[in-house]
Amino acid sequence: MCVNRSTVGFGPGQPSRTSIVVAALRAFGAREPDASVRNPDWLAERLISSGELQLITEHPISQAVREDYQKGRQNREVAGMSNLMLVRTRFIEEHMQRALEQGATQVVILGAGFDTRAYRFVELLKDKTVFEVDYRSTQEIKKRRLAEASIAIPPFVHFAEIDFKKDALADVLSNAGYKASERTFFIWEGVSMYLSESAVRETLRAISSYSAPGSSIVMDFAGQAMIEMLQKLPELSQHNYTTHWGEPWIFGVPDGREREFFHECGLEVREILTVFGREATRRYLTRSDGKRFGTPRGGGPRDAKLSTIARMMWMLVTRRSKWYALAKLDVAAQ
Repeated sequence: MCVNRSTVGFGPGQPSRTSIVVAALRAFGAREPDASVRNPDWLAERLISSGELQLITEHPISQAVREDYQKGRQNREVAGMSNLMLVRTRFIEEHMQRALEQGATQVVILGAGFDTRAYRFVELLKDKTVFEVDYRSTQEIKKRRLAEASIAIPPFVHFAEIDFKKDALADVLSNAGYKASERTFFIWEGVSMYLSESAVRETLRAISSYSAPGSSIVMDFAGQAMIEMLQKLPELSQHNYTTHWGEPWIFGVPDGREREFFHECGLEVREILTVFGREATRRYLTRSDGKRFGTPRGGGPRDAKLSTIARMMWMLVTRRSKWYALAKLDVAAQ
């Protein structure tokens, strides 16, 4: 069947093309020879077929993942985005392993997409329960690719269908067999910026009120200034792979009020890591020889006027924002 890529959007009945981009970027990063800066998702490449890549031809990763690794990294957008995925993947997995060591018995992956953690950490998770929560359409594609790649679905994995914009998370999890009395680690990656503020708050409140003491969540989020920049600068290349695909970024956590925002949702901040900051580079973008691997930023606006570049730089210099960050949050004591 022929797919009209210009009409493919995000949500029920349609595959999320951004989830395919994320998997392709992880697959690309997993080819890095230096283990210190290699994306640990060695399984992602097996989930991405030419059919999935055909859906994201507008993104340079669709070509880079098919060619020589070093040649692919010559594209600033590919190098920057794969570095960003390296930071994100390692931060989340370090916290996941720590949570499991400290007694978590359930892992809930919200907006799981092509997430491979349940298939890469089989030994660590064999006595746990993993819930992969996402749109039915994306899950169907993933299950098909798992079967085609001869990757077995472990017995501890449960798929739960959701529409984040209208379904109640507590009901979805309950129907899938989730136990609110057990300590749980939640992963909410690459989702919050696509939802309304009310939907984000509702999801976070559901987690905080429907989880056992000691439960926690790791998520990424955009800052309010990032959303404003995207709205004011339609020339930014990110629009080509989000807005123009029907998956725009629309919500950012209020700048300077991150702790208050999460506290209002029943969660206490344990760590916030700014992806574009020095600490993220020190932890995750430093080669084995001590040299810097690169930046998690992509290229600038394509064919942009000087006025556009000036406006972008002015916002970057004058706005105090996390722009894009990762957060480790604990369920607040009741």
